[in-house]
Amino acid sequence: MSQLSDIVSAQKNLEECFMKKMNDLETQIQSAGTGKETVTRVAEEFRTFRELVFSMLGLLRKQINQCSNQLDAVETRHRHKALIFLGVAESESENCKETVFGILKTKMGLKDISKSSLSVCHRLGASTGHEHHRPVLVKFSEYDVKSAVWRAKTTLKGTNISVKEFLTKYRQEVFNNARVHFGVRSCWTQDGVIHIKTSDNERHKVVKRDDLNSLIARFPRESSSVGSRPGPARRNK
Repeated sequence: MSQLSDIVSAQKNLEECFMKKMNDLETQIQSAGTGKETVTRVAEEFRTFRELVFSMLGLLRKQINQCSNQLDAVETRHRHKALIFLGVAESESENCKETVFGILKTKMGLKDISKSSLSVCHRLGASTGHEHHRPVLVKFSEYDVKSAVWRAKTTLKGTNISVKEFLTKYRQEVFNNARVHFGVRSCWTQDGVIHIKTSDNERHKVVKRDDLNSLIARFPRESSSVGSRPGPARRNK
């Protein structure tokens, strides 16, 4: 992803450089007081050059966007066996695997899961004290085990613990924007795909920012729904 960031940064610098040069040239042409024919010819060449630059930059942006989407899809597949546990109490001498395994057994009622099913289990981020418990990343050995845990997440209602999918940064941003526009109760995720229930009771799948923007344009009335305030679509869910 760092290489892609470098490409995006280079593309932005290129755009800024082109825009500055074109603006300077256009200003010089407009301020020229003599040689009308020459100015006209240079102005026409400038317009042709500008169209070519815009075309090149548009193609570059499109390629970068496609590359970003492909990388995001690959990273999402790598996370398909992982979940994030929030609100798990933290202690200095804790054993994350033992703690999560206890939650699965006692709080979620998953008696058939073995400890060996938890292939990775650790806190995310640096410790900042015990006022805020860091999330726990859990990667399961099998997708079926992860799915069983995901289906059982409703058993944690009424506790301080919750479970969410391990979304990529890009999809987490898209998901957050979807919830702001359509409401928390109308948006959820499944296997890295963002599901949105719109005011016409239709369900849509979103994985890209462009998909969400298109959906927002189709349902602008939902923009008044903020946070988890109930609306007509959510009451019908």
